[in-house]
Amino acid sequence: MLCFSSIPVFLRHLTGYLDCWTVNAVRYATAAAFWLPFVIHFSSARAAPAGRQPPRRSIWLAALVPTSANLLGQVGWAVCPYYVDASTIGFVIRVSFLFTIVLGFLVIPAERPLARRPIFFAGAAACLGGILLMYAERLWAGPAATAETTGLIIVVATAACWSAYAVAVRRFLKGYRLRLAFGVISLYTTAALLVLMLIFGEYGRLADVPPREWMLLIVSGMLGIAFGHIFYHRGIHGVGPVVASGVTLIGPFLTYTAATVFLGETMTALQLCGGLTVVAGGFALVRAKAKAGA
Repeated sequence: MLCFSSIPVFLRHLTGYLDCWTVNAVRYATAAAFWLPFVIHFSSARAAPAGRQPPRRSIWLAALVPTSANLLGQVGWAVCPYYVDASTIGFVIRVSFLFTIVLGFLVIPAERPLARRPIFFAGAAACLGGILLMYAERLWAGPAATAETTGLIIVVATAACWSAYAVAVRRFLKGYRLRLAFGVISLYTTAALLVLMLIFGEYGRLADVPPREWMLLIVSGMLGIAFGHIFYHRGIHGVGPVVASGVTLIGPFLTYTAATVFLGETMTALQLCGGLTVVAGGFALVRAKAKAGA
C-alpha cells in the first residue's frame, strides 16, 4: 500500500513537467526493463515448477486480454492527475473493488452467491454515494463543473478498467508464474504506451526535465508498477484475497496524508465525508466476500 498510495502524489507533481503520454511510457518502460530478465528466464520449460506442467497455451497469447484491460486502465490512471487532485484519486479509485465483484458475477460463477447478501448492496450503495458526496460541491461549481465531471468520469472509468484487468488475470493467467505473467503484460503494455507517446506525447520535453524530476519519474515507475503489483499479489497468496482487499482500503488515507504534506492539498468536510463513505462501503464489500467465503 505504501507503493500504490504514493503514486497519485508522484503523478500529480509531474503534471507540471510532462504530458501524460510521456510520463506513462517512461514509467512503464522502466518497470518492463526491470522484469525483462524474469520473462526470459521463466519462459523456458526448465523454469517450470517441479511436479507441475506449465499451461499448454502460450503466455504470449494468454496475456492479450489482460493486457488490453491493463492498457486502458494505465492510460486512464495517467490522465487522472491532470483533472483530479491526488487525494480524490486515492479515495475514488477504491470503487474498483465494487466493479471487480460485479464483473466477477459475469464471468466467475463462484462469485454469484455474493449478490444475494444485503451487505453487498449496502456496500455498493455506500461506494457510489460516497463518490457523489466527494464531487457534490464541484459538480455544481459553475464553469468548473465541466472539467470536474470529466475528471470524475475518467477516475471511475479507470477503476472499471482495473477491475476488468483483475478479473481477466484470474480468468486467463491461472497457472502461470506470477513474475512471468506480469512481465509479459508489462512488455506488451510498454510497447503500446511507447507508440501512444510517439503519436500524442511531447517527448522532446524530456531533455528539459530536471534531474530531481527524472529521479521521481523512475522511482514512481518502480514503486507503482515493478514492485507494487508483485507485492500485492504475494500478499494475496500470504493472507488471502479478503484480507488483502481490506488492507487496500488504508491506501486513500496514506495518499491524503502525503498529498497534504508534499502538495499542500486539502479536502473540504463534505469531500472527506464522501471519501470516508467510499471506504466504509469498501469495508462492507470485503465483509460480504468474507461471509460468502470468496
